Amino acid sequence: MNPYVMEALAQHQLEALRADAAVLSQVRAATPPRPPLRVTLGLALIRVGTWTLGQAHRPLAPGRSVSV
Repeated sequence: MNPYVMEALAQHQLEALRADAAVLSQVRAATPPRPPLRVTLGLALIRVGTWTLGQAHRPLAPGRSVSV
């Protein structure tokens, strides 16, 4: 293959990659950022704990009654 054809193929592929990258950046900009995994797991654990306690919910660390 001559150098002109190789360069034309390379330019065509670069244009296609740049177009794909532009679409991907627009999609990323349109979607809201997700919270970190540790936050999602932490909130899920809190929900499971609250669900497990059910109607008999009581404080986990009851306050002391101070008599004077």
